[in-house]
Amino acid sequence: MAGSYHQLGTVALLRGRLDEADAWYRKSLTIFEELGNRPGMATSYGQLGLLAEARHQLGQALEWTIRCVALFEEVPHPATGPGPHHLKRLTTELGLPALETGWEKITGRPLPSAVRDYVLAPST
Repeated sequence: MAGSYHQLGTVALLRGRLDEADAWYRKSLTIFEELGNRPGMATSYGQLGLLAEARHQLGQALEWTIRCVALFEEVPHPATGPGPHHLKRLTTELGLPALETGWEKITGRPLPSAVRDYVLAPST
């Protein structure tokens, strides 16, 4: 069900129906969270971040993307898909202090050095 809801969210997003996409992604996320399915949660968080970005809500996009990346110790982690890349791009746009503040707000911990190194590394 969660996977199907996620796909319906993607279809709605591609059709420009942002509110509908938001509802489908949140339904998907609720199931993934109830199951403790961290890869599924990462995917939903990442898509909610992209949705917030499509709405020009960059601060909210950063918060969703932090949730995606923070699920795993390894950066980048395969289960986070393009999340680390989006985190790097949002950090470039909003600044490292926004990432540091957002990370602490979301996780309750300071920004890990591995994440800092990743977002500050030159793009290849």
